[in-house]
Amino acid sequence: MVKKSLKIFIGLVIILVITIAVLLSDFNPIYKNEEFLFITKELNNAQKEDFQAFIFTYNKIYEKIKEPSCPCQNAANNIRTDIRNTSLLKRTLYWLKIKKEFSHDECLKFVLINYDFGFDNIGIKDASKFYFKKDLEKLNEKEIITLVVIFRNSGLYNPIQNKKKLDAKVLLFEEILHNK
Repeated sequence: MVKKSLKIFIGLVIILVITIAVLLSDFNPIYKNEEFLFITKELNNAQKEDFQAFIFTYNKIYEKIKEPSCPCQNAANNIRTDIRNTSLLKRTLYWLKIKKEFSHDECLKFVLINYDFGFDNIGIKDASKFYFKKDLEKLNEKEIITLVVIFRNSGLYNPIQNKKKLDAKVLLFEEILHNK
């Protein structure tokens, strides 16, 4: 009886692994639909951007606070369909496929281009010009950290409406960044 149960269990595990491999393969037709092709094209286009200073600071902070951050999931959620009407399985497959094909930093670039930083500032370049009157490349460390905090939650850490909360979080992130 135990041997039979073990064989059934191993068989189910093998079937599950094969099913997952097929679902994530290029043979799956959901990766050929318009929405997914659009998002992968946009992810590829985002690679032309140079956000090195921001990405370095962002990664260093999130590495130290050990808080999970998955911009690939945010990228998958940017697919143009009404995400509420998309099945959980389909969204998960999109996310896993994007995560398989693009690195963390590549997904992060895409999200930085499309994130709403508040006050009709879509993208980090617009946010940099709006909040600091400078191009992104000319920001100092504190200004980059400020954008990292706003990027965390643009409603909660809004520099115009919640200046004290933003400043407190910026100080915390500066300490995290410089403490080993």
